[in-house]
Amino acid sequence: MNNFLKLFFSCAALLLAACTTDSGESSVVDDFDASIVCPAEGTNAYGQEYKYTTIGEQVWMAENLNYNAVGSICQGKDESKCELYGRLYRYTWPDRNTGRDTINWDFIDSVCPPGWHLPKLAEWEKLQGSVGEEGKIAALRLKSVKGWERSHWGAGVDECEFSVLPAGTFTYQSSCEGNSAEFLTATAANETMNYWYFFDEAMGAGYGPSYFTIRCIKD
Repeated sequence: MNNFLKLFFSCAALLLAACTTDSGESSVVDDFDASIVCPAEGTNAYGQEYKYTTIGEQVWMAENLNYNAVGSICQGKDESKCELYGRLYRYTWPDRNTGRDTINWDFIDSVCPPGWHLPKLAEWEKLQGSVGEEGKIAALRLKSVKGWERSHWGAGVDECEFSVLPAGTFTYQSSCEGNSAEFLTATAANETMNYWYFFDEAMGAGYGPSYFTIRCIKD
């Protein structure tokens, strides 16, 4: 499947998640031990207080960035959504000479607070590997237990307090709010677009232009 179209297909899909039981409750049965894989959590303050969680060898923010950067918006341009999802960020800007959208690397390099950075694609892949190589299992362990009621894919079990909410993205044609989550990465897919990491039934990578949520990772 064309990665660029993943976002739009995930919004339109009508299948139920394979990781939910008939009762609607999610379950994972194996030898995964959250107390070993993700043993620590806490808070840090950078203008506002952010929860964080340790997963494997990585320390991640356990909630979405809510820094009011230039060009960022609340989902649906509804200010109350920022309290729930954090802000959504545009990472491309028109080139002054050509008018063509280009990646704003100054934004990519500076949007996260000091001591933290926007994760690269490989860091998201490492996170997935820490909680389960198979995309459906990994997504189930990282998604929040609430907030996915409108989703075709169902809620998660949130074993590491990573608490992924279905903030979706934002364009004037679609948002996917309530059905999926898409996080911006610091890895370029080509000259004009970066990869993003998605959560719906599973988790994985795609790329395309839009507004995305951000999770920062500790340096």
